[in-house]
Amino acid sequence: MKSWTVCVIEPNKFEGQIILDLLRNAGVDRVKVCTEQDAANDLLEIYNANVVIASFEMGPLDGAAWTRAYRRNKRLPGRKQAIFITSGAFSLSMAEECRHAGANALIGKPISAKVLLATITKVLGKPREFIDAQGYVGPCRRAGIVTAGAPKKRRKADDSVVTAADMKTLKTVVDALVAAAAAYAADSNKLEGCELALRQVQAYAVNAGDGPLMRACAAFALQLSSAKGLRPEAVRSALEVCVNGVVKLVSLGPEQAARREEIAEGVRQAVGKAAMQRAA
Repeated sequence: MKSWTVCVIEPNKFEGQIILDLLRNAGVDRVKVCTEQDAANDLLEIYNANVVIASFEMGPLDGAAWTRAYRRNKRLPGRKQAIFITSGAFSLSMAEECRHAGANALIGKPISAKVLLATITKVLGKPREFIDAQGYVGPCRRAGIVTAGAPKKRRKADDSVVTAADMKTLKTVVDALVAAAAAYAADSNKLEGCELALRQVQAYAVNAGDGPLMRACAAFALQLSSAKGLRPEAVRSALEVCVNGVVKLVSLGPEQAARREEIAEGVRQAVGKAAMQRAA
């Protein structure tokens, strides 16, 4: 991951912040985030990114059309590098559209640290032959496009969860996260339930534009995805800080901005400390 140079193109600044936090918490230092295509195109003329993460839902070109144009622009030093399209409307037809446009992968939203990092690692670890022909420019399409974040067996379940979450109060969703985290602390096989509950809280944070809560959720997600290999006491300690941090952030109003920033930073540091214990 230290070798990754990333450009994120995400018109929603809050979702862009989540991706930035996920990458930085994982140790990726070279990351640039653009909210507009023109700014991204100008940046990519001088910024040789080997990972481009672009939202399908952007304008004036959507993610597939932008990828097609990017692949054919010979002024761009990184036009042959990996492109990852993200979308909250993940579908098989969209995956095919992105594949024929020259994208390497399509990732469904909401994005977790586990899915994002694993997908990038998979694509970079097995580079495909680059085709530069009149009718198509991009990685060889014969093996299909890598898809992640919304597998068939979970897509309907995910849709029902989002619908249910829309009907709940924020307190109910946070209470569900507390219960799911407690279940996971007692039984590591309960990880998926905790991740699902966290995504619901994260969705509220994005919709509300709540930066501190988004950052805390991003750090929380990273802790869940990287807990394997950590000492049990380190996992429990970091998990407790993450849960308490989310609960406190939800309880405090925007007038307590400084305190909320402090709490979010405390969650991030706790996750980083746990990772250091594994490295030691």
